[in-house]
Amino acid sequence: MNDHGSRFAGVYVATTVPFSPGGDVDLDRFQEHCSWLVGEGVQGIVPNGSLGEYEALTDQERADVVRAAVEAAEGRARVVPGVSGKGAAEACRWAEQAASAGADAVMCLPPTSHKPTDEEVEAHFGEVAKVGLDIVAYNNPFSTRVDLVPELLARLAGIEQVKAVKEFSQDIRRIPRIRAAAPGLEVICGCDDTFVESMLHGAVGWIAGFANAFPAQSVHLYRLCLQRRFDEALPLYQAMLPILHWDADPRFVQAIKLGQEEAGRYGGPVRLPRLALPPDEADQVRRAARAALAAGY
Repeated sequence: MNDHGSRFAGVYVATTVPFSPGGDVDLDRFQEHCSWLVGEGVQGIVPNGSLGEYEALTDQERADVVRAAVEAAEGRARVVPGVSGKGAAEACRWAEQAASAGADAVMCLPPTSHKPTDEEVEAHFGEVAKVGLDIVAYNNPFSTRVDLVPELLARLAGIEQVKAVKEFSQDIRRIPRIRAAAPGLEVICGCDDTFVESMLHGAVGWIAGFANAFPAQSVHLYRLCLQRRFDEALPLYQAMLPILHWDADPRFVQAIKLGQEEAGRYGGPVRLPRLALPPDEADQVRRAARAALAAGY
């Protein structure tokens, strides 16, 4: 627990993974990025999520990224790796790897191999829970074939290790329904352009994508919302929204890496099956990122 009584309060950054121009994972650059994020005030690092292109990594690369994140955080921020897999055996293996590397908790999708029944979803998370780490259930019905609706989340909340949900349904009405159905489950905003609305409805934290490019600005926005200073939060949020909207686009990885470059950080290439954005859309992203950065805080 932290000072706010919530396990996952604050800004957690779903990290990008830097590839060299030749396509290799650059672990030194990744550790420097994680250390910079922590120095800018974020509360957590979330490697190997969708933004971290985990499905395009080899097993060795995926394990190395987790170890590198834990080493870079040095206990200054929590590390919550994504452990999603096709089935429970794969997810459990990655949860065990996260535990052995010293991670603080894990984030997990439902099984990605097929559209599971509610009973299968519950069994999946029950198996991952046996590893012993706290679990953030990840609801992303756009990249999986299951929607963790409030009634299903209420069932998952009965598993002791399931402490929170990263909510990415993009339906802001979900949050009060989740809080009513599963009052002990912490709701974390998982979509950048619903953040302020999520905080209004009782979210405790933010697993953010564009915080890779402007972490201090994101932390400031979070603190304004936490303090209910929405009259100050809204102008900053509205200036950031044109770039934050890209977090809900399937090409969000490319957009966020371009945002990092506009912020003076290394973004680098993506790995297949992703391709670079067409020049006109890349220009749109760069302009939106510059406008967000110009808003200051």
